[in-house]
Amino acid sequence: MVDNMTNGESVTGDEEPLVSESEGESTRSILERYQRSTKEADLSLYSGEYQQAMAHYYDASQSADDMCERFLALLIKTSASAAQKTLLVEVLSWRLRYYTSQYDYHLAVAQTLAGLPREEWLARLETILVLSQTLVTKLTPILKSTKDLGIRSRIESVLGDWVLGIRNLVSNLRSWGMASAQASRVLEWALDNDLDFHTRD
Repeated sequence: MVDNMTNGESVTGDEEPLVSESEGESTRSILERYQRSTKEADLSLYSGEYQQAMAHYYDASQSADDMCERFLALLIKTSASAAQKTLLVEVLSWRLRYYTSQYDYHLAVAQTLAGLPREEWLARLETILVLSQTLVTKLTPILKSTKDLGIRSRIESVLGDWVLGIRNLVSNLRSWGMASAQASRVLEWALDNDLDFHTRD
């Protein structure tokens, strides 16, 4: 499916192309960057060049994220009904709720630990928090482009819950004598992007 789309062709061959030629070239470029970065990362890792491996793996992850965003946009664009779009939004929303529950779980575990084990669990929490932020960036374009009030309401609700969860996370960290600059940055990013829908008039 990816190969067909990167050539600007339809899946069946009988339909109109799902992406234009220029978009197809861009998609192909992202795919090639992902494959190249993954290969170079593996080679760097095996040769003991860990800093290089880190950089290549990061680039590969960014390429994969770009591909995910591209196909999500395509799914929304080609969905035949509001019900299909709503289903996609629900999938993303529940994945976001999963991340929220996971970093709350990690915080609860960290509270029972001390020293290095606590720091390790907080580091895991921050990783999950960043993953949740990445998922939010997939929901916000849908929110901006949709004219369906039902879909808009669903997205605003889950984003409002997400921001509230981060507020509580930052508050609990402070109350329990723990700190996370990452959590504060994500909360600041959410507020800067006006995602705190629960506090709007």
